Amino acid sequence: MKLIKTKFEGTFVVKNKKIKDERGFFMRGFCESVFLKTGVKFKIKQTNFSYNKKKHTLRGFHFQKKPFSESKLITCIKGKLLIVLIDINKKSKNYLKHIKIILSSDLNKSLLISKNCATAYLTLRDDTLVFYYMSDFFKKEKGFGLRYDDPRLNIKWPHKPKIISKKDLSFKSF
Repeated sequence: MKLIKTKFEGTFVVKNKKIKDERGFFMRGFCESVFLKTGVKFKIKQTNFSYNKKKHTLRGFHFQKKPFSESKLITCIKGKLLIVLIDINKKSKNYLKHIKIILSSDLNKSLLISKNCATAYLTLRDDTLVFYYMSDFFKKEKGFGLRYDDPRLNIKWPHKPKIISKKDLSFKSF
């Protein structure tokens, strides 16, 4: 397991190491000592699964405001997805900029997402299953979102989303 910095502070691509043999493979999903060696403190308080029946399902952009903001470690267990992160830290040089990362069931990487990011993803295959480690508890009343198609964010999605929740469609633009 190796952490690779992105242009967003506190956000890393996690390169997973598979130990393979005739049975299949073994791989760590999280190792606190590896994270601490990179200077990353990440305590797991909750885990979540997200199952998506159809490709081109969009979830997000979601985040919780301080002091309830949460970091996330995301792994795609089955299928494939495009994660888009928006830096929402007003003091950051990357404020309102975004990065895109593809995760898939080949499990060669995961993504550690900073508390200062709003997160969305678009599934690229049917039957996509995503696993999250969360650094804080979800608090429905503290959850916020941004419009996935806000023109100010200028995000080019590779496919038009076909399935979006009413909640995600209700988010306001800047």
